[in-house]
Amino acid sequence: MWRVKKSIRTYREDPAWHHYQKNAPAKWVNQFGVPGHPFGDRSNLARHVLEGQVRGYPATLFHLASVRRGGRYGTDVNMYSVAVLTLPTALPDTSVSVGTLVYGLRSAPLPPQAGTPVHLPPGRRPRMSKCSVDPAFAELVITENVIRRTAEAKAGWRLHGHHMIGWISERRPYEKIVGLAEAMTAILGEFPASVWTGNTGD
Repeated sequence: MWRVKKSIRTYREDPAWHHYQKNAPAKWVNQFGVPGHPFGDRSNLARHVLEGQVRGYPATLFHLASVRRGGRYGTDVNMYSVAVLTLPTALPDTSVSVGTLVYGLRSAPLPPQAGTPVHLPPGRRPRMSKCSVDPAFAELVITENVIRRTAEAKAGWRLHGHHMIGWISERRPYEKIVGLAEAMTAILGEFPASVWTGNTGD
């Protein structure tokens, strides 16, 4: 925990990161497509929100307490570290994740729900899950390289409008969340140029 606190002190005083907010308003996370993963269906608390840039993309980093219905006491809380990149164009709602990051959420990956998530071939380690509102788009972008990069980052990511939302487990120092954001830019770099122009060859 001291690493997280030290990281917060360091980054909020770094002029390269132009805005820090200890607690975001309750509805602030709604812009990212709640209750899609990794957000809860009961409530969400975003803390230590940091804004700046990562490899040319406007980036927002924060810690998330995701609260969902269920569990022994009526609710379960999952803790995540989240990075959000703002994209130059809106893309179809799509999600890819290491399975262990989403199975506990027991909720639909996308808002609105886009059918049942597909579990990638048995025997793959770690187990992975994917889902998209646009199967043709998903076929273009969810390549073996994209799956591998997601697995190596031990992360999940989701496209929602002009945002790419990525998450890893637990509260992590900003250095780890920046690393997640960098992994997300590498994943975006695997997307074919046609997805940015809208010319996806229907």
